[in-house]
Amino acid sequence: MSCPGARSESGAITRFNFVIRYALGVICGMVLLFMMMLTVTDVAGRFLFSKPLPGSFEIMEFGLAIVVFSALPLVTWDRGHITVSLLEKYFKGKFARFQQLFTLGGSALIMGIVSWRLWIQGDRLVVSGSITGFLEWPIAPISYAMSAFAGLSFIILLGLLWLSLLGKTLPVYEDHSPGHSSDP
Repeated sequence: MSCPGARSESGAITRFNFVIRYALGVICGMVLLFMMMLTVTDVAGRFLFSKPLPGSFEIMEFGLAIVVFSALPLVTWDRGHITVSLLEKYFKGKFARFQQLFTLGGSALIMGIVSWRLWIQGDRLVVSGSITGFLEWPIAPISYAMSAFAGLSFIILLGLLWLSLLGKTLPVYEDHSPGHSSDP
């Protein structure tokens, strides 16, 4: 069975990548949908009934953290981060490969540090018993979730670096979902 959108990989890896991408997309989409519904309800309550939703700001903060960090592995896999190509025209052949290796390696290092530090921050939040101000929800689980998503991005970057070191073409994901056009 072939999974739509993935190319140049073995069947099991393709299915695994598809499942991970799908799961992350569902998480991101569901949290965004929830945030939209929360915003509409909060604004309607505020203006129609002079009763905003209690704690909606704290819930939105948690939702935003989940949306940003659950989308991070997807953007990393697609290599869709914002880049500046001021010097790219000067890198040809082996220099372009070195630049790609350097960029992937540096990105992996930084993402590994981000994941590690978020986990340590989560541990500190547990020890201190940090909670939100109004709803009194613990903050540590969000830090751990952000660390896990950053860790997944780190693993993806290591995989891309490995493929690049082996001289293989980096996999390309093409969206074949309904309504998506790959035409410019």
